Amino acid sequence: MMRISLGAVHATKSRKTWADAEIIAEPVPNKELNEPQVLVKRKPVILDDGSRGDVVFVYGYPAISLFTGAGGFDLGIEQAGFTPLCQVEWDESACKTLMHNRPAFFSHASLIQGDIRKVATEMILKEAGLGVGECYLLVGGPPCQGFSRSNIKSLSGRYDVRNDLVFEYLRIVDQAKPKYFIFENVQGFVSFNEHEYLRAFLERAHGNYYELVYGLVNAAEHGVPQRRIRFICSGTRRDIAKNDCRLASLPPPTHFGRRDLAALLTVSGLPLYSKEERYLRRPPGIRYFPDRELLIPPSPVGEDGRSKKFLDFYQHLEDSEPDRLVQEPELGDGR
Repeated sequence: MMRISLGAVHATKSRKTWADAEIIAEPVPNKELNEPQVLVKRKPVILDDGSRGDVVFVYGYPAISLFTGAGGFDLGIEQAGFTPLCQVEWDESACKTLMHNRPAFFSHASLIQGDIRKVATEMILKEAGLGVGECYLLVGGPPCQGFSRSNIKSLSGRYDVRNDLVFEYLRIVDQAKPKYFIFENVQGFVSFNEHEYLRAFLERAHGNYYELVYGLVNAAEHGVPQRRIRFICSGTRRDIAKNDCRLASLPPPTHFGRRDLAALLTVSGLPLYSKEERYLRRPPGIRYFPDRELLIPPSPVGEDGRSKKFLDFYQHLEDSEPDRLVQEPELGDGR
C-alpha cells in the first residue's frame, strides 16, 4: 500500500509525537537498565469496516526487527516494501539514534530498549500490534564480535557470552512464528569453533518449523562500494513452503567484478546458459537438509570477481545434489 502523509510532528521538552507513534520515555545508560522499557509507542490506525468491527490498518508487510542497532537493516527492508512495527535494541546510543531519526524513518515502529534475554516475545508482539504468526518478516543480526577473526585472536580461547544471543534470536522466531526470517552475521560465524554454531543454529531453526537457505554474500555484488562478506540465512515457515511453494532465498548479484563482467559480456566467451554463466548470476544459496552432510558455503570473493572455488563448489553441487540449490529468491506477494 502507498504511504500517506505523516502529518505534523509535535515536540515538547521531553516528548515527540506524530500521527503513527509517540516517544514516551528516554533511553537509559546500559548499566542502569534492569528491565526492558518501551521508548516509542505505536498509535495504530483503526478502520471500521462496517461489519466486523475495528480493523487495524498496517502499511506494507509487517516486520519485526531484533538487534536493531542504528537501523541499517530496517532501512533496507523499508525500501523493499516492509514496515517495521517493533524494534528491539539494548544500546543507549543506538536507541537515541533510532529516536532522533523518527518520524522520517521507522515512523510506524515501537521501540523497546532491553537485554534481549529479558525481552518476552509477548511484549514484542504486543508493541507491534500483532498476533502469533501475523508477522510477515523478522530480521536481525545478533552481535558478531565474538565470531570475528580479530576478536577471536584477542580473546585467546576465552568464551564470549554474546555468541549465544543467536539462540535468543531463534527463541523469538519460534514463539512469534513469522512467515519469513532473515538472519545476518559475519563470515566467521560459519567457521567458528569448527562450525559448531553454524550447525547448532541450522538444526534448531529447522526444528522450529522453518525451511532454510543459507550462504555467504559479498556486499560489493549488491552495489556497496566495499568487499564485505556476510553470512545470510533465510527461513520460510514450513506451511508456506509446502502449501504455497514459496521459499525465501538469497538475492542474486547486481554488480560484478571485472573478470566476471567481461565473461558475461564477451560474445566469444562463455556459452549462453553455460554452468559458469549461471553461477555468476545465481544467488549463492544452499538449502539445508538435517539428514545430510553439513555444507560449508564458500566465499564468493576472488581476485577480481567470484573465486574458482566458489564456481566449482556450486557446479559440483548441481551435479550431485541439485535439490540443494534454490534458483531464485521467491519472497513475494502472498500473505
